[in-house]
This record gives sequence, C-alpha cells and structure tokens, in this order.
Amino acid sequence: MRTFRRISPSTRETATPWAAHIVRSNMKYLLSRFRDKDSIVQKYNLYTAKKKSIISNYFTGKVNILEILGEENSSEQEMYHVTFYAGALTSLHYHETDQILIATKGQGIVGIINGESVLKPEFDPDNVMLLNEHDTVCIPANIIHFHGAINKEEFSHIAIMNMYKFNQSTRKRSTTKWEYDLLLNIAPKEKKAAEKFMIAAQEEIRERIQTTISKTKKS
Repeated sequence: MRTFRRISPSTRETATPWAAHIVRSNMKYLLSRFRDKDSIVQKYNLYTAKKKSIISNYFTGKVNILEILGEENSSEQEMYHVTFYAGALTSLHYHETDQILIATKGQGIVGIINGESVLKPEFDPDNVMLLNEHDTVCIPANIIHFHGAINKEEFSHIAIMNMYKFNQSTRKRSTTKWEYDLLLNIAPKEKKAAEKFMIAAQEEIRERIQTTISKTKKS
C-alpha cells in the first residue's frame, strides 16, 4: 500500500525542494507562454504539426516526423507523429525515459535487443512484435530497440516521452542515443579504418534486423 505524507506550508520548501521548483517552473512557463491567449489548453493536429528535421544516419529509408509537443509548447512532454515509408525503420537506439508508441496507420514492428551493445545484436522473439493500428507499447528507458514499417509498406505511430529525467533532487533534459553515435564511440581513431568499421557494423546490424523481421512475420 502506498503511504502519503502531508507536508505543511512551513516545511514544504525544505522537504521537497525539487518538487517546489518544478511547480514554480511550470507556473512561470504557463504564464509566459499563454499570457496573451484565451486558454492555456491548446489544440494540435497529428497531420498539420510542425515538421521536424531528420538526421539520415538515424533511419533507414524515408521518414517524416511531425512535432506535436516539444519545448515550445510543453514543459514536460515530447510527442511526435512519425510516418515510415516503404519499409523504413529507425536504427538501433535508446531513450533515457520510457517511450510510448501508439500505432495510427498500417502495420509496423518494434524490437528490443538482448544486452547493452549495438554490435552484433541478438533479438529475443518474445520482445519483437508486430504493431497493428491502435496497438500501444511502452518501451522502458535505456533499452536498445528499433521500430518502423515492414513489407515495403507505410506505417505511422505516435511517440510520447518525458522531456526530463529525474535523479534524486535534480532534473535533467533526457536524450536519445543512436546506433551511429554509439558505434562512433568504439570505432578506430584512424579515418579510413573508422569508415570501414562503421560500414561493416551497420550492414551486419541491418541484416540481423531484417532476419528478425522475417522470423516475426512467419511466426
């Protein structure tokens, strides 16, 4: 059973300084953001939101990302509507907070690797699954995974994450760590050797992902 403790006004600041800071920050944000608006509740559309730039090294194939919520209009949440065209996929990556995916169109896939290295990834069949429209999954923080379309078809999903991660009394902007950058960290220092390493490593990862997708479709 969860136990709640009442905090009096005199002890609130000292007992939970981080919580008080978050409340003050949120109120300042809302007042500054919506001072000239009729309502602090704003409406956005999945298909007309602001387009987010794509870093090609982080995806295979054509991908379109629309930012519904971000630093400009939310103090806590990130929300995107992502469309993968013709079987496009993310590369392997992980987020520092949980990520929720909600399928909105077509059939896609999500897969989690065993272990903590993107090199020679192994996939547990129980953690690779097809996503149909309206399916929802929650991918835990710091778990390496991929997701996207299959069968050279189009697939879309909503992606939702917390903008900040908490460590005891501190709040820090969460980030996403991508396969390309993780491989660069362990690549040889010499330029030609590094290029050769990156090409070989990413080709093997792509092959392993496609093999995993084929097995999942047959099961």
